[in-house]
Amino acid sequence: KEVPLEASSSLATKDDSKFTLADDDSKKSTKEDVIVQYIVIRKDLTKKPLKWSWGSVISNACHASIAAIASGSEDPAVQQYTSPENPQQMHTVTLAATSEEELKSIAKLLEDKEIPHHLWVEEPERIPTCLAVRPMQRKLVQPHLRQLKLFR
Repeated sequence: KEVPLEASSSLATKDDSKFTLADDDSKKSTKEDVIVQYIVIRKDLTKKPLKWSWGSVISNACHASIAAIASGSEDPAVQQYTSPENPQQMHTVTLAATSEEELKSIAKLLEDKEIPHHLWVEEPERIPTCLAVRPMQRKLVQPHLRQLKLFR
């Protein structure tokens, strides 16, 4: 039995039915079925000439994550991901974009693929700093972000 995910993000798809959550507890979940939130952060923010503090970068990633989750609060995958019954089940993968241009390119790719996400833009400077994908099954997102390295 498949439960369609709801289109509640500003970048949600017109047809979110392709983003489904298997509703069958009898099946063991595979690595691809695990609900994951991907966060992509600009690595260049921590280097010269920008030299942002790690705290500022982490805060922006937190803002993007919360915005992506909040925009899909009715989504069964988001509800499973944020379930108070098992907070240790959250899986997050943090990836690095090398520049503002790469981050915008990733946001465009996700938009073109109709994958709900939130691009965080620091105000008032209007600087895109990171993006967070709405939590969903790994297999729906990973192929589109495979080229990125882990943020270290």
